Amino acid sequence: MPHRPCEAASPADLSAAASGGVRAAQSERRRSDILKASRDVLAQGYADFSLRKVAAAAGVRLNTVQHHFGDLESLILATVESMVGDLLSRFRRLGEGQHASPADDLLVLLDEAWMAIRDIHVRTFYFEVWAMARHRPAIAELVQQRYADYRGFVAAIARRLNPGLTDTEASTLATLISSWTEGAMVMAHWGGPGMPSLSLVGLRMKAACLALLRTPGVQPTASLKLRAK
Repeated sequence: MPHRPCEAASPADLSAAASGGVRAAQSERRRSDILKASRDVLAQGYADFSLRKVAAAAGVRLNTVQHHFGDLESLILATVESMVGDLLSRFRRLGEGQHASPADDLLVLLDEAWMAIRDIHVRTFYFEVWAMARHRPAIAELVQQRYADYRGFVAAIARRLNPGLTDTEASTLATLISSWTEGAMVMAHWGGPGMPSLSLVGLRMKAACLALLRTPGVQPTASLKLRAK
């Protein structure tokens, strides 16, 4: 069969492609702006959360929000995912082994969790999501799945740190550590007068987690020794 040379794209085709790329980038920026506004609105109280309030906070029309996310529940699910997705991606890498030792991976994971605990905006967001999950099954399912992911990443570190652990033991210890971090979020917000320094609490929690999981002789590297955040 004779070879047909490829025809060069016409200026109109190139212009259309460029225009389409610009529109896609604008659409992605608008979606990102809506999700940021949605996180802020949800943190103010789930009872008053609505597509209309999110649209106003994002500076867009209501039908723009509906175009990108459809209904209220879809927007909420996307908002929660946007808040926890990056953090869980980092936890996944730590679970697989990212640093010189599993002790390092554990300390970095706890540092990441502690930064979220210390952020009042993150805390209030999660409180509202927990409350909403009590009334919306789809939100509850998502929250349960993400906590299962979190425990799984901690359990993976635990098994590497102490290979003698059974899967059940690693899962149990991961649940305990996850409970400590989530409980610390509550104490950071509601601890009231007499609450000790969050930096000190975080330091002691990391020491307790290492003592709980490590085998004799396993130490974090010098660059990742216990440090307060």
